[in-house]
Amino acid sequence: MSTTRNLTRATLWGTFWSYASFYSGKLMVFVSTVVLARLLSEEDFGVAGYALVVISFLQVMNDLGTGQAIIYHRDDPDAPNTGFWLGLGMGIVMFIMTWAIAPLAGLFFHDQRAIPVTRAIGVVFPIVAVGNTHDVLLRRDLSFGRKFVPDFITAFTKGLISIGLAFTDVGAWSLIGGQVFGKMAGAFTLWQVYPWRPQLRFNPRMARALLSFGVNIMVVNALGALIANADYLLVGRYMGAAALGVYTLAFRLPDLLVMQFCYIIGRVIFPVYTTLRTDLDALRQGFLNTARYVSLITVPLGLGMALVARPVVLTFFTERWMDAIAPMRAIAIYALMLSLAHNVGDVYKAQGRPQILTYISLGRLAVLLPGLWWAVTSIQTIAAVGWTHAAVAFLTGVLELALASRLLKTPFRKILEALAPALLAGLFMVLVVQGVLFLSATLIPILQLSLSTLAGGVAYLGILWVFQHDVLLTAFGILRGAIQH
Repeated sequence: MSTTRNLTRATLWGTFWSYASFYSGKLMVFVSTVVLARLLSEEDFGVAGYALVVISFLQVMNDLGTGQAIIYHRDDPDAPNTGFWLGLGMGIVMFIMTWAIAPLAGLFFHDQRAIPVTRAIGVVFPIVAVGNTHDVLLRRDLSFGRKFVPDFITAFTKGLISIGLAFTDVGAWSLIGGQVFGKMAGAFTLWQVYPWRPQLRFNPRMARALLSFGVNIMVVNALGALIANADYLLVGRYMGAAALGVYTLAFRLPDLLVMQFCYIIGRVIFPVYTTLRTDLDALRQGFLNTARYVSLITVPLGLGMALVARPVVLTFFTERWMDAIAPMRAIAIYALMLSLAHNVGDVYKAQGRPQILTYISLGRLAVLLPGLWWAVTSIQTIAAVGWTHAAVAFLTGVLELALASRLLKTPFRKILEALAPALLAGLFMVLVVQGVLFLSATLIPILQLSLSTLAGGVAYLGILWVFQHDVLLTAFGILRGAIQH
């Protein structure tokens, strides 16, 4: 069996288990979101959002970027122990830092309710640090089947605790409590699943090597956090907790279906790519295959979510959340644009050149921040914020794919050819779903959602079967082989 085919099968096998664990747990999180949307107010979602956005900025420093550095230095036995103690020390520092700067969150958002929730959620830093190295080693060894249990337990506990607390009328604290207890359960389970135990060994030479690699990852992650959360910051500061609550809810489903899928792919593909960093031909073909098969999933998910946003909101969250419909459409397109170039960064990191991501992120941030500022202060709608994200994601995605073309020494048209089946089938699906939505406009939302989803799925797979028969058969064949692995 060829190296490229091994890459594809390893990627899909890891993705299958990661996706299974993620979505089996996220089903509970989705249920909790539906329940919380009925029990909590927009203000409650917004107050919890204050804490979550602060934590999102800080957590990029939690392990100093050593997680992926451990994978990169996979053959050095000192890497896990040194990385564990670096990460744990930083986790404790981050908890103290979060407690100290929480009052600044209250000042920034003009809302003192941000202070206690920010301090409370800061405890996740040392909790995550305790299990982070175990998680990294499972990914390094491509043991994604074994990662199923801790991933599932984390998500399941988060959803269960959130629902339980929501019924006790504690408001935003139900979301905070779910986050904390979910991380605790996940860390405990990682120690049960993976038998590695940290030793009292700290190698300064390895620490320097991990930090040298990790600092670039940390900078990229910090820029990524700013890119991903600048909208939350600006909406929360200038439009208030209620608007932030609606925007947070609007983000939930596109994030769950599209963005988190890309995140899973990244966690699977990076350790696979590192094994091929000296084989440019295999890495090139692996990248093209990954782009092709990822787009086959994310294109219909992103377009579909944008099309059926109205019946989705009315069915699951009720008319009370009508304001979430417009931003959900925009965010779904943003998630789609992001997905098309998402795994490019893993190519750079696998070849030991993560600094390229830093430059790209800086350029993207230079365009994004003025755009978001304009959307929040001039247009003053959360839908405009979402569409600004989508436009910037499109422009930077084209740039990233062009850079990948040069780095991998492959013509740009080859990348377009890899994406073409999904994009063309997606356009046909849009026409069909729009027609069904128009004809079913008088039906209740759940029937309209069911009919349009079914029609869209049939149209998408049908057009692929007619015009991209080989691509579809190959995708099914590889997936079947991966599952039987």
